[in-house]
Amino acid sequence: MPRKKKIEVADGMVKENIATASTDKSLIDQINEMRANNETNTPEFVAKMRELEVVLGVSEISPFGTNELEIFEANLQELSLSDMQKLANKVGVNPFHDRPTLKGILTREFKAYTRNSRRNIMPTAINSFVPDHNNPAHKEVLKILSDI
Repeated sequence: MPRKKKIEVADGMVKENIATASTDKSLIDQINEMRANNETNTPEFVAKMRELEVVLGVSEISPFGTNELEIFEANLQELSLSDMQKLANKVGVNPFHDRPTLKGILTREFKAYTRNSRRNIMPTAINSFVPDHNNPAHKEVLKILSDI
């Protein structure tokens, strides 16, 4: 029988999700699986990233409230001009522009702020070189390294 799981999202609302057999994996495993299957542009992926950011407390750390471009763009759509001006003031850009210009400026600033922390440029594990003890060239390298 599925069980209900309560999740608190960044805006303080509590939502109930019904856990199924597929949610037995950790949130990180689910996100990594979706990345491996190239499902990063789906609403399910965005929902899982929102959930992860709530768990990590990104909304408390980042002045933009998120590290995900899709989530930030969705949030920008919901903001009024005065809210966008408050956000611009908070992140240190000129807030005295019209709505479309301010939206572009905030998006560029967000991309610059999160350039090194976005999911698409996260490093992946790389297998290191494993020497073969039966290979004569590898034996020579191991001998040289042991002499150092």
